[in-house]
Amino acid sequence: MKNRSLLFSFLLPFLITIITISSFYTIYSYFETKQRLVNEINLKTKSILTQLKYALPHFIDSYAINEYKKLIENEMQDSDILAVIVKDYNYGKIFSKEFLQIGKIRENDQILDIDLNSVHQMNLLSKKFSYTEVDLLNESDIKIATLELYISDKNLKHNLNEIVKKSILEIFILSLFIVILVFLIIKSLILKPISNIVNTIQNSDIYGIPKENVPENNRVKEFNDLSKKMNEMIFTIKDLQKQIIKEKDFISNIIDNSNVIVAVIDSCGRMFKINKFGQEFIGYKQEEISNKPFFWLKFLHKDIQATVGNIIEKAKSGNLKRYYKASCISKDGEEKIFEWSNSVRNKSDGSMDYLVLIGIDVTQKELIQKEILQQKEELELIFNYSKDGIAILDLNTKLLNFNNSFIEMTGYSKDELLEKTAFEMLVDKDIDKNKIIIKKILEEGFITNHEETFAFKEKRVFTNFSVSLLPNKETLLMIIKDVSSLKVLQEQSKLASLGEMIGNIAHQWRQPLSLISTVASSLRVKSEYDMLKKDDIYEASKSIVMQTEYLSNTIDNFRDFIKGDKSYTNISIKDVLDNSLTLVAASLSNNFINLIIELNDDLTIFGNKNELTEAFLNIISNSKDILKTIEEKDRFIFIKTKKIDENRLELKFLDSGGGIDESIISKVLEPYFTTKHKSQGTGLGLAIVNKIVRERHKANIEIYNEEFIHNQKKYKGLCFKIIFKTSES
Repeated sequence: MKNRSLLFSFLLPFLITIITISSFYTIYSYFETKQRLVNEINLKTKSILTQLKYALPHFIDSYAINEYKKLIENEMQDSDILAVIVKDYNYGKIFSKEFLQIGKIRENDQILDIDLNSVHQMNLLSKKFSYTEVDLLNESDIKIATLELYISDKNLKHNLNEIVKKSILEIFILSLFIVILVFLIIKSLILKPISNIVNTIQNSDIYGIPKENVPENNRVKEFNDLSKKMNEMIFTIKDLQKQIIKEKDFISNIIDNSNVIVAVIDSCGRMFKINKFGQEFIGYKQEEISNKPFFWLKFLHKDIQATVGNIIEKAKSGNLKRYYKASCISKDGEEKIFEWSNSVRNKSDGSMDYLVLIGIDVTQKELIQKEILQQKEELELIFNYSKDGIAILDLNTKLLNFNNSFIEMTGYSKDELLEKTAFEMLVDKDIDKNKIIIKKILEEGFITNHEETFAFKEKRVFTNFSVSLLPNKETLLMIIKDVSSLKVLQEQSKLASLGEMIGNIAHQWRQPLSLISTVASSLRVKSEYDMLKKDDIYEASKSIVMQTEYLSNTIDNFRDFIKGDKSYTNISIKDVLDNSLTLVAASLSNNFINLIIELNDDLTIFGNKNELTEAFLNIISNSKDILKTIEEKDRFIFIKTKKIDENRLELKFLDSGGGIDESIISKVLEPYFTTKHKSQGTGLGLAIVNKIVRERHKANIEIYNEEFIHNQKKYKGLCFKIIFKTSES
């Protein structure tokens, strides 16, 4: 009865509400649809009147009664039109009447001619929904007819009746749906929760505690409250069980799965628990270790067994050392260093229950610390005893620390240096240039082989230094080398080359000077004998000008080389080679060396003409010195260029001097390395080549022995291959 009462108590208000809402909706829909249909009929009426008002006057004026009858009949196809009647005044005049009434009427879904004498038709017209009368005028604005339009409400009534029927059907269906829905809701909200509670209580363990919680997803508050109260009891018991299990699992997981040794020793010295990691390292199983007291002492060095062995007594007395380091030895003899931390757990009476030991393997850490200490000592030795100056700077180049070599190089005292910056000791104090250097260090992390002249306390020193940004990003490491003596040797080497070049140029000038002298003498003789002609003077002057231009070009090339212009511009490799060969051609000729040139391709790079000229002359000079030691007929130097691609050019210098020993070929570019006697060379020529080509012009240089055939004869020689790149690449 209660369920039925609850069902009806839910059903009745829902039904009343739904019926009321549906009724209001039906009424609203009825009037809204009626108004819409009326508006549509009115709009349609206006449209029909407009069409007929436009079309009928033409037919009426033309007395085309059949045509406008067709027009009226066509308009009657619209089911909302009851009748269309035209009072034709023009046609009426023919029959001596005021007008002739012509039209169509809808009768039983048929379109018939209007009959004013038909009572049935007049009765239909009287039941019209709306009536409109319009005068029709001809082009002269003379009234020629009257148009009467009758609209039926048959469709309107039909649509409104359909709405009422549909609403009644919807109310019935909705009411039926509500009855079913309320029944399902009651079943879901009341019957199902009660059934779930009963089933949950019945499904209990041996202690009478439900195995599962009572569902709390009920939509009825009272049932949810009941479920919550029942679950509180279940939760309390289960939480206690979970805490016990969780603590037990937690301790077991720590002991068994840690990558440290975790051991537990009781008050009798028996290690009754040791984790898997400890067992695997020691080499004994839990059963073996816990078999007898103090078995674990055999894991320790004999010299500390007595000290560590009294750990139990110290724990009992409260004097336990909580942290210490001690080695542990496995069954296989492997020894590792552990950091031990100890903690005591006491019984309720305050006496010791057990001791927990946790040992962390720090063997690797100790080795790393030892290695770091060793590296630190090595770095300090390098810093303190390096022959090169080493200094630590801040980002403004203020000196923070430095070695003795740096102090000796500068001539300042330690206190004086601590008040200085590296840049203020530079001869070139170009602030913008120095800012660029610092910016490059910060962006790239370092600069290498940078050359600057420093004005130290009592002298100027030409240096080569490198600077690196230290890991803290706040300080710089500067390593500086005094290369003043190297610079002197380089200049001496260059002067020696210049001396030889001057001799070659002097030899080169003999022929043009001799020619000029001969031409001048010829003019003088012809003048003395009155044989001098105007053409003779012209030819002689032309020859003298050609020779003087040759001499002038030689002077210009030589002057450009010795001037030492260090500016970098866009230069042609071919132009630099031509300039270099002008300076060395006479020397090669004097030594009977055949120069074979194949400059097929060229490349423009960003570089310094004088530096590259010096590099090319050093390479040619190196080959010349070797070739002077062999037969004159076999002395060849080949110079070739070949483009690799749009941005790269290969330049090769190849001689026929027999090459050099493969074991030393990798050293030929090193400073001071030479195969010549000390009196014949400093070993700087090719080192300068390396510096100019690789460091200054970012090109690649490769040196190797090459065998080749020339004039059907096999030769072997040293090849210098240089790959130049444009700045874009």
